[in-house]
Amino acid sequence: MMSRTGTSRYFDPNVLFRFRDIEKPVQIHLKNVYSLLSVGLIAASIGSFVFATSSFIQYWGFGTLLLSAVVSIASCCYIMFTEHTESRLWSRMVAFLVFTLSTGVGLGPLVNFALQVNPSSLPAALLGTAIIFVAFTFASLLTRKRAFIYLGGILGMAIGVISTFGLMNLFLRSPALFQV
Repeated sequence: MMSRTGTSRYFDPNVLFRFRDIEKPVQIHLKNVYSLLSVGLIAASIGSFVFATSSFIQYWGFGTLLLSAVVSIASCCYIMFTEHTESRLWSRMVAFLVFTLSTGVGLGPLVNFALQVNPSSLPAALLGTAIIFVAFTFASLLTRKRAFIYLGGILGMAIGVISTFGLMNLFLRSPALFQV
């Protein structure tokens, strides 16, 4: 049975252990979801970058954060309470991008603080998140076997993160990699 928000009222944990092949429409849906999450990551990064580099937005401080919170809640409510139809698909995607952009602006002070503490942590976190989305997107595109999607996503993410951080370590010379 479906609730007002379009989600199921109950969850069957046995679904996680079914390793049947994924149908083509489900594979396309997974690709669309991971792609939209990747675009949302870019929008949130742009929002944080705008906050970090704009002295005008930083000047308004609390007002900017309050406006960001209101816009985030409003766009989230729009997504939850509008019916998922083909005609409203683009408006719901725009609302999601507005949500991620305003959330990025709202997280701007935290990003500024992280940059002051350790400037190399921000690119590492951004690249790590992007690699995770790309790995799971490619895993869902390249196979219809559910077990291989899980395995391919996790292995692709691990290989991508390890190789990216290894490449970054060539330039940053972080002692943390040698102490682990």
